[in-house]
Amino acid sequence: MKKFAALVTTVLVMAVSGMCFAAGDGTDLNKQQRAVDKFVAVLNAADTTGFAQLSGDFAPDLQQKVDAAAFGALQKQVKERLGNQKEMKFVAYERFDQGDRLTYLCSYSREKMVRIIYGFDKNNKMIEFVFAPLEVQEKK
Repeated sequence: MKKFAALVTTVLVMAVSGMCFAAGDGTDLNKQQRAVDKFVAVLNAADTTGFAQLSGDFAPDLQQKVDAAAFGALQKQVKERLGNQKEMKFVAYERFDQGDRLTYLCSYSREKMVRIIYGFDKNNKMIEFVFAPLEVQEKK
């Protein structure tokens, strides 16, 4: 009975400590997902009025590269090449020494599957985003 009690105690201690370690990752993930949600909302909007609020989530280097005019051009390019967004699913969260990467799979009216990767620095500021259309093979 003493061995069983010791085993249960050990398992509970390990479980609680594992949750504590994951808490920091979860906080970062939540902040980064909110930034992505804001990015997608502004990208899918009819105009760039929400860009000023969105640019606060960009790292300084990205703020210099992407201004309101460049973001407007991105909106137009996405609409022309990909169409309207239909669905978006979060598929991966990767942690690296210098930052994190969130990967989403999206479907659009003109492209069946697009992988979108958002990169973040250690301060949870967006440093990059990449749209990569994927080739989907039809079942025969």
